[in-house]
Amino acid sequence: MSKFTKLRIMDTFLELLNKKSLDKLTVKDIIETAEVNRNTFYYYFEDIYDLLHEVFKKQFKDFCDETKKENFYEEYIRAADFIMKNRHAMEHVYKSKDRDLIRIYIERVARIFVERFVREAAVSYDLSEEGFEYLTGFYSNAITGNTMHWVEEGMPPYREKVLFLISKSFEATVDDMIKTYIEFGECRME
Repeated sequence: MSKFTKLRIMDTFLELLNKKSLDKLTVKDIIETAEVNRNTFYYYFEDIYDLLHEVFKKQFKDFCDETKKENFYEEYIRAADFIMKNRHAMEHVYKSKDRDLIRIYIERVARIFVERFVREAAVSYDLSEEGFEYLTGFYSNAITGNTMHWVEEGMPPYREKVLFLISKSFEATVDDMIKTYIEFGECRME
């Protein structure tokens, strides 16, 4: 069996998930559209939910493997791209028993790109690893919460403005947050 076949099944599934809710989507729909047989599907995936998890894993790997962008806003857009391009699929996933996949995906991609920009901003500071972890978590949680709120609202079209505002908020506050952490977070209470 080829890797191409597995990717075709995954792409077909995502395409169909953009049109049909997860509870209405069947293995038969997927194999007919992907033009593979049932045994091929089950060679790669246990069921539709296993396939769904594999799609999110692949998107995360693709995000990690892609070329990183120069600024926070462009990187945030890149991180949100999968969700924005698959709005209907994300609505269907959100309404399923595996809705946490969206949050987990957002948390993971946000953590990766936020940490990079926190480290870049802190290059001239003596910030501990605990400080990096705290600031990365702080900004990642803000991005995750904001994005999940947007998903819960049904993903209205104002998203790029919000991404831009969050990016500008990061840029405007990160230096002060680093300084605050060094001054107050690094001290030991006795």
